[in-house]
Amino acid sequence: MEEHKISVLFLAIVSLLATVLVFAKGLHDRPKLNSFLSEPGMVLLVGIAVSLVVSFFAGFNDFVDANEAAAAAADAGDDNIFKMYDENEAGESILKLMFSFPKEVFFFGFLPPILFNSGYELQREMFFRHIKAIGAFAVIGTVISGFSTGFILYGVREAGWLGDFEPATLELLTFGALIAATDTVSVLGVLKSKQVDPHLFNLVFGESALNDAVALVLFNSLSKVLVEDANNNLNLAYEAKMFAIEFSVIAVGSPALGIIFSFFTAIIFKKMDLRKHAAIELCLYILLMYVPYMLAEVFHLSGIVTIFFCGMSARRYIEPNLSFATAKSAEAVFHAIAYLSETCIFLCLGLSCFGYIERFQWRFIAFGFVASLIGRALSIYPISFFYNCSLKERVTDSLLALDDDASLGSIQSSGSMSSSQHSARKRQKTRSTPKRRKDRKIPPRFMHVLWFAGLRGAVAYACAKNFPDVYGHENDMVTSTMVIVLINVLVMGGFTDALLNCLQIRMGVDEKEYMKTWHKQRKLKGTFHRFGKSSYCRMSIFGAWTE
Repeated sequence: MEEHKISVLFLAIVSLLATVLVFAKGLHDRPKLNSFLSEPGMVLLVGIAVSLVVSFFAGFNDFVDANEAAAAAADAGDDNIFKMYDENEAGESILKLMFSFPKEVFFFGFLPPILFNSGYELQREMFFRHIKAIGAFAVIGTVISGFSTGFILYGVREAGWLGDFEPATLELLTFGALIAATDTVSVLGVLKSKQVDPHLFNLVFGESALNDAVALVLFNSLSKVLVEDANNNLNLAYEAKMFAIEFSVIAVGSPALGIIFSFFTAIIFKKMDLRKHAAIELCLYILLMYVPYMLAEVFHLSGIVTIFFCGMSARRYIEPNLSFATAKSAEAVFHAIAYLSETCIFLCLGLSCFGYIERFQWRFIAFGFVASLIGRALSIYPISFFYNCSLKERVTDSLLALDDDASLGSIQSSGSMSSSQHSARKRQKTRSTPKRRKDRKIPPRFMHVLWFAGLRGAVAYACAKNFPDVYGHENDMVTSTMVIVLINVLVMGGFTDALLNCLQIRMGVDEKEYMKTWHKQRKLKGTFHRFGKSSYCRMSIFGAWTE
């Protein structure tokens, strides 16, 4: 009987996934509808509708308390929790699992293939062209955004605007850290379908991919501080030192692990020469979507950053050692698995909405949403300003101050300059962005999109499920995060297309054609590029080039 229930639930999930895919096709066939309803938003709405129907007709809330008891037993390490249920209760427990968005399934099942495929399809040249800005946004920006959100909510609480809800200061800072995590899945789902300017896309996507790792480290560190403060064992200096050490190790070790893993995997593929065994070759290659991620987690590094850099390196180092058929098949498989994982994430997020019935702190939700927007703005705009200033150089030739050749000719013929021309020359003589760096400059319209596209999604919600319940506010934080995520994906995600049009951002750009033109205008330079062109790298890794 239990096997029958599992089969029915599995059939329901697969049927629901197939229905969503059919709806996605219909959505793409209707451009007007798709202009304000993105595909992730549509999938999320389907999940919410199904969750509402099931909770209403199946009496879903009758066994919420029982399942919470089971979850508590699981957290306590009780291996016999499933013995608490008879046959009917076990079926209800499985149903509860289906509607509860398990964070383990998200982090270890769905997220790795999405990030690997993103790195695999990424234009490496464009990403590394903006790596300084991406790193500044991801590291400094995330810290500024998290603490700004927390301190804004602290001010709101001190003003008495939260009513009877009074979370501790450390709880507010921890909430700020988790809500600072922008969702790679949400950003990809909205911007990639619009085919926006490649420079903008790589800035937004690169920042969101690395932002998750920083936000997770910050959230885990503040969670430890919160727990120790509740137990009166807080040593702030020690925790700050451990955060700095942990972050430094992750910042260096995670990308290094991803690159080194791909490097040695490329050597293995070259030495084994599996071109005559296409099935084995493809299966081994597909395992790359998960193995580096799990390895990073074992070493307490960031699996998110590791698998992202592994995807980039795999395209560069491993693919030349594959047969042509396997390379093409792997590209299609990676894309399909990532797409299904992305769809499942938003579907599960929607299904969990009515599977988690608790009280809602609407004042805290409203102020939390506004504070997250302000915190995001306090990180994006100042960093963009200082980054643009860092691109400028002092102009040595004073004649560069005159951009108009006609004006220069008139000056030379007359032998004198007007006061306005002299002041213009004096202004331009100080600092100016050289032509070779023009494409790295972040214009104001890009800043607005970077601020607006910092969508909160499944990463923040998964972190909220780990929120320390030391003061009894875990449920409030989870429900608040859930509502903010829904607003971000449905409302802000829906208005992204209108914002892009309003700011006159280029859309519908053919990335391959754009990169061909871009390559003609400049020559790629850098450490990784020189290493890839070296004779040792060609002989040891790129077997397809030397054979």
